[in-house]
Amino acid sequence: MLLCNCGSNKHGLSKHNLRGFPEDRFQIPDTSSQDRFLRTVAFDTWRYFENAVDNKTGFVVDKIWLEPIEIADYTSITNIGLQMIAIVSAMDFDFISLSDAEKQIEKILGELNSLPRYNGFFYNWYDLNTLQESRRYISSVDYAWLLSSLEIVGVVFPNLSDICNNLINQANFSWLYDDSLHHFFLGYDADKQKFSPYHYGLLCSESRICLYLGIMQGNIQPENWYHQERTLPLDYEQQQKPQGSWNIASGIHYFQSYYEYLDMKIVPSWGGALFEFLMPGLFVNEQTLAPLGIGENNRRAIQVHTDYALNRMNYPVWGMSPSSIPTGGYGEFGVPDIGTKVGGYLPSVVSPHASILALSYNPQIVFKNLKKMLAKYPIYGDYGFYDSLDPITGNVGKSYLALDQAMILISLNNYLNNGKITNRFKQLPGFEKIRLLLAEDEMF
Repeated sequence: MLLCNCGSNKHGLSKHNLRGFPEDRFQIPDTSSQDRFLRTVAFDTWRYFENAVDNKTGFVVDKIWLEPIEIADYTSITNIGLQMIAIVSAMDFDFISLSDAEKQIEKILGELNSLPRYNGFFYNWYDLNTLQESRRYISSVDYAWLLSSLEIVGVVFPNLSDICNNLINQANFSWLYDDSLHHFFLGYDADKQKFSPYHYGLLCSESRICLYLGIMQGNIQPENWYHQERTLPLDYEQQQKPQGSWNIASGIHYFQSYYEYLDMKIVPSWGGALFEFLMPGLFVNEQTLAPLGIGENNRRAIQVHTDYALNRMNYPVWGMSPSSIPTGGYGEFGVPDIGTKVGGYLPSVVSPHASILALSYNPQIVFKNLKKMLAKYPIYGDYGFYDSLDPITGNVGKSYLALDQAMILISLNNYLNNGKITNRFKQLPGFEKIRLLLAEDEMF
């Protein structure tokens, strides 16, 4: 959407550095057929990864704001990892050919291999102008998303598997795991030569991908699943007083605790955001593997989100997760009742990606929600759904974020193409350990 003749943002990356830029030529997709509508959304979302890409490196930019024009001149390793899975998804949809997909990913892998690292570990953020790290910080969860993406790429493109394995094996991921607490550190500050004092301790978190990856690699024992906290410990200040009972599984004594929402038991996340529950499902089909455990809890989280937004807040639409803010900036949003953080995340901004993450659990309510968004708000553009809306004021954040776009496209691929991404992930060595673990775990 070209709103001015200025060619660049305030940071220095110009729209001329990109393969393409939105030009306000989109059409609102026809909603008469659910699957055709979702496929159109997938194609439009793919165009972000086709066009919002730095010409020199092939890396996707972190975000684009359209009013006023601002283009991020940086990206993250999560963005890069999920960009490759977005390219695979475009191939699955027949938006591009296998050879085109392989060519694009080969370029990304080559550029990725040239980035500066710390003892083999990629930093979290890189400047696209200089290709230097924005900060000498290694994030555990971001690293896990990159490694998991590389694993999938190696399955899809055997010709690239050696390159992927070389990138994976240059660093020992278990270094980021604190054996004394059985939790992953948030990360490592290479300047201070210190691990973060904080850990990913909650089971219901996007960081669950770290645990899956560590178990598959054999560096973390499957029983350590039960060292992850269902709620914060009883003596911690938190949103609710946890209920539950002590239990033993695989020799681990753990508190099988939960919160309550109305008459429903639910294991909470940190802030009550939907992506904290559902993002690991992009790669691991938790709904099928753990119908009495984490999969059931995910289903309940979706149910809470719909009830809270539609009935408690009287919003016309639902789906809250960290996203851009319509008036500018970025914020964390969710249902505070199912977040352990006192006060939780704010329940004030809705993001389409949060709803689309729920597709495989309840496609009918997601389809209804997306149609309502299109009917009430100017929420759609060249690259699919804009990132966020304020359901009270009607303000729309006319922006696209690479992470949220990736979650949308991969969710649509898994739903419309019979689990293409999750099926590849389960082909990886060590996946059977996850399968057995999730099948045995009953959360309630």
